[in-house]
Amino acid sequence: MAAEAGARAAAFADDFAAANREAVAFTRGCGDASWVLPVSGEGWSVGVVLHHVAEVHAQCVRWLAGMSLGTGVGDTAQDVDRANALHAARAQGVRRDETASLLEANGERLEAVLRALTDDELDRTAPFGPAGGRELPTADLAAVAARHTREHLAHASQAVAEAR
Repeated sequence: MAAEAGARAAAFADDFAAANREAVAFTRGCGDASWVLPVSGEGWSVGVVLHHVAEVHAQCVRWLAGMSLGTGVGDTAQDVDRANALHAARAQGVRRDETASLLEANGERLEAVLRALTDDELDRTAPFGPAGGRELPTADLAAVAARHTREHLAHASQAVAEAR
């Protein structure tokens, strides 16, 4: 990823950074009882959902590298489902402070990658395995970083609100 990043990259990075700050703040403010609540539609607890978000930040860094280079992403939708199930099993006892730290660290890396994307890289298309190998522009994946964070955060927030 070249150093000639522009306004589009900055907008993706800024949007993601704002979403991640919301996720970190929610995580840090979550009480013990809320942390273990089941999240409707997710099949995971609040804590596992937020840890999933943090881990996907790292996955997104890898995927953006492949997309921006034009090599694409070989992972399939089935691979993603399998990885999510394995993650959910091992993240059952994850602590809030661990999750907040992972959100911050992986979020900083993802924000930097987003910020460094050039317009050429954002426009570059490559096969995206989770979408059946369909050719997608890198910009489509860049937009998902903030959306993925916000969607899962909304689900976790709703679970906590409904429990009150």
